[in-house]
Amino acid sequence: MSPAVQAALRRLWWSLLISSVFAFAVSEVSYQLVKDQSERPPQVVEILIPAGTAQQIANGENGPALPEMKFVEGDTLVVRNLDDVSHQLGPLWVLPGSSSRMTLDRPSQYTMECSFQQTRSLGIDVLARAKASDRVFGIISIGFPTWILLWLYTLVVKPLPGSENEHAVSEAG
Repeated sequence: MSPAVQAALRRLWWSLLISSVFAFAVSEVSYQLVKDQSERPPQVVEILIPAGTAQQIANGENGPALPEMKFVEGDTLVVRNLDDVSHQLGPLWVLPGSSSRMTLDRPSQYTMECSFQQTRSLGIDVLARAKASDRVFGIISIGFPTWILLWLYTLVVKPLPGSENEHAVSEAG
């Protein structure tokens, strides 16, 4: 194997190592920033509609205070109606004295019709669950382009041995 090929392979190896460490660091930092929000077991969140809510809404008052409407893929939303009239939240129709549940299995931002809020709508945020495959994909999607660009950059900054002589010979001839 010629010295130029050996030098190119050595640079290729070192650029692969450096870009892999860089990609792992970037991917892991990104994952650590979002893992608290999306890496937890599915939860059941209950919304309680107290008695007299329909009358409050009719009088122009606000509905019941609700928790933050941020969920993770797989969470279940339970609406319990203690009012004496039926209420609606999106596809859920909740009869008086009963409850209804909805599994939030598609990450998205939803705006649902809501009969127990003065605004008549309720925004729900469903976050995607972080998966191990997402972490691996992040490392690859950062690492591969960085590897190639780093290797090419090293060839531009410090040409391989023997390539200068070949260039000088071709110019002389």
